[in-house]
Amino acid sequence: MGQDSFCDQITFLFFLAYIIMLAIVTIIGLPASMVITIIQGSHEIPVPKIELASMDFTVHNITQTRLSANWDLSIRIPDDLPGQYICLQGDLQASFLYKNVTLATSSPQKYYNLRYRNPQLLTVSALLSDEDISSSIGKEIIEDIKKKKEVQFVSRFSLTDCRKNTTGVMSYVCDEVTLRFEPGSEMKATTVFGNYPNCINI
Repeated sequence: MGQDSFCDQITFLFFLAYIIMLAIVTIIGLPASMVITIIQGSHEIPVPKIELASMDFTVHNITQTRLSANWDLSIRIPDDLPGQYICLQGDLQASFLYKNVTLATSSPQKYYNLRYRNPQLLTVSALLSDEDISSSIGKEIIEDIKKKKEVQFVSRFSLTDCRKNTTGVMSYVCDEVTLRFEPGSEMKATTVFGNYPNCINI
């Protein structure tokens, strides 16, 4: 009986030591699991902002009721986006708005071979072909061009999204940009800004 009692005590001590070690591991492991949760949660941080590098507006023809023009838009891709959010190969599509009215949308334009950890420019164009601008919005655009010599546009664009469980595109809206016409001209306008406007993921 004495030997059995001794074995029972040894077994109890081993069991007690196991419980204590398990408790210690659990206590120590708790902060680690919190760190893992924070790291995992960091993937939910909003996508970094993209900058609007330039926008040009070229008028081909303008009357009191109709407008033909071309927009050229360049965006700057930060070095930490390709390969992490934006596909290294994909499509870029942009829309141009005047006072929340969409005037033109480009066709999807393919881009190739974005380089990870290297900021790059992507360019897309949209054509406003003989658009009827006899509405009040159109008249405001004409007045901006002819009298103010500048016009303000907002741009939206989308890029192919490589993240899992997404809709396939990342959409952005950019800060309003003022396009100022060259002296003595109603045909060519370029961007007027100091710091590059941000384009925010929406």
